[in-house]
Amino acid sequence: MKRHSLILIVIAIALTGFLYYRPKVVVKNEAKANRDKVSDNKPAASDNSKPDITTQAPKLSAEEEKEIGDLKQKLATATDKVVVFNEIAEVFAKGNRFDSAAVYVEKIAVAQPTTEHWMRAGDAYYQAFTLALKPENVEYLAGKTRAAYNKVLEKSPRQLQAKTNLAMTYVQTDSPMQAIAMLREVLAEEPNFEPALMNMGVLSMQSNQYAKAADRFRQVLRINPNNVNAQFGLGYSLLELGEKEQAKKLLLDLKQKVKEPTLLEELNKTLESIK
Repeated sequence: MKRHSLILIVIAIALTGFLYYRPKVVVKNEAKANRDKVSDNKPAASDNSKPDITTQAPKLSAEEEKEIGDLKQKLATATDKVVVFNEIAEVFAKGNRFDSAAVYVEKIAVAQPTTEHWMRAGDAYYQAFTLALKPENVEYLAGKTRAAYNKVLEKSPRQLQAKTNLAMTYVQTDSPMQAIAMLREVLAEEPNFEPALMNMGVLSMQSNQYAKAADRFRQVLRINPNNVNAQFGLGYSLLELGEKEQAKKLLLDLKQKVKEPTLLEELNKTLESIK
């Protein structure tokens, strides 16, 4: 059974789905000089090679389009542009336009360059990066993600979530081992850091090292028995290792917990295929 591409995409989406919707940093007013230097007409960062990342994105509803239009008009005369940037980002995120949301989250970080704001920008770009399909979009969004997280790590080198996500931007590059090396650094610092362990498991699956993947997912489940993604990854790893009965038991248990339609559909197909 070779269904890895879909399952890895599903796991990746599940892993990053929390990012934009984690509790937001409260956007505070800064000095007027800090606000006034930011304009909606300026790019958040100078990059002449930016690809068209809107062609693969879902369309906004008519209501969301109108809301964005109204907010952009409001932005033109707003004294505190940061508040409006935040409102625009929220609407784009609600419409699953994470690439566009990230642009406005980055504008907030440029205007108010705190570690928390750059972390939020990194999270937003990371979510867009994870969901990107076109190679040029993946490359561009990976670069934006790295830039934001590097600003976080300059001030907070022990921010393990930033380092973990940063590592994953190197998986599809000419230096994939850089991702492994960075994740190992994270685990050397915090052996039970769940996101890094999950990503190590997923990378082991990608390289057909299912025994290693199973060990990683078991480790996650010892830390957090309710981690559905780890249970999902372990089930598929066990199937590839020929341990069908154990995998079936695990996946049947998982079926009682899963609500997300894509995961349920994949789970049902897998259970039907087990002989």
